[in-house]
Amino acid sequence: MSDNSSNLPMMSSRRLRLRVIVEQDRRFLYELMSSPAAGGRVRFGGGTPSPEKVLASMWESVLAQFVMEGVSSHEPIGLVAVTSANFRDGFAYVSALGVPEAQGSGLVAEGVFLGVHYAFSTWPFRKIYLEATEDSFQAFSSGHGTLFREEGRLREHTFWNGSYRDLVVLSVYREVWERLKPKFLSYFDDVRPPAMDGVKAG
Repeated sequence: MSDNSSNLPMMSSRRLRLRVIVEQDRRFLYELMSSPAAGGRVRFGGGTPSPEKVLASMWESVLAQFVMEGVSSHEPIGLVAVTSANFRDGFAYVSALGVPEAQGSGLVAEGVFLGVHYAFSTWPFRKIYLEATEDSFQAFSSGHGTLFREEGRLREHTFWNGSYRDLVVLSVYREVWERLKPKFLSYFDDVRPPAMDGVKAG
């Protein structure tokens, strides 16, 4: 069930939860960050550096990050992070990465929404930025113009899988999130666990 305390940000939906990273996650995180399927969305761009380098780099500019885990399966399915915080100007970034089996299931998008909620609930940011390739942007297209605002688009900015892709810079403003938050969090509470909840991490 969801952690819906009035004093704490919601950390789970019926399908997934955000939890702190533990020592046992080291192998999963290395495989996630160095997976060829993730090459277009992580800083190594398809490279396979040492596990020590990958794990050390994961904490650069990170304010908070959590493993996304299936509620029923207890299997890790990805990572969500709050990064590059600018407290003077009042913004930060939220990013997420999921295992290939979770793509298209909506689980990674739920992790992003929970990450945005966590950031707004924990710090006084004015807005949260997200960056998405034109491929992964499709997962959030339903919220474009309502929850998300497109702040900019870098044309053919990212090279992946043989071609250049646009990088879309999105933002969520606090006042917009506060207005729409009840709808999103209520939806998360009502979502029933699908088959994807049992996805394996490897």
